[in-house]
Amino acid sequence: SVDDNEADAKKKMLMEQFERMDKSYPNGGLAAYIQNAKVLLEQSRKGVNPLEGWKPSIPDGETFELGTEEYSKFEEKGMSEMGKCAFVLVAGGLGERLGYNGVKLALPTELATETIYLQL
Repeated sequence: SVDDNEADAKKKMLMEQFERMDKSYPNGGLAAYIQNAKVLLEQSRKGVNPLEGWKPSIPDGETFELGTEEYSKFEEKGMSEMGKCAFVLVAGGLGERLGYNGVKLALPTELATETIYLQL
């Protein structure tokens, strides 16, 4: 019947999605993802804060005056690189539920360099 065929097609699409997810998660696929989630949930239950001891800081930056030659030079360079950029923005607000008392944009995006969202 049409309903059975549609249900089978949806099941097939779901399995294909699971297969893509399994291949895309590093070091063990979905089984590793589930194991990692269990560990993280247990740590959260115990009150473990993965950011304990981490102190956000304000990065050094540059200030350019609009209309100057220097501003134009860096704007041109930035525009030429724009096609190589991607932007990700986390939801706003504080990171209290994450065990962090500052704004979420001050959290590190990864732990190797501790680069924060605002530095990207």
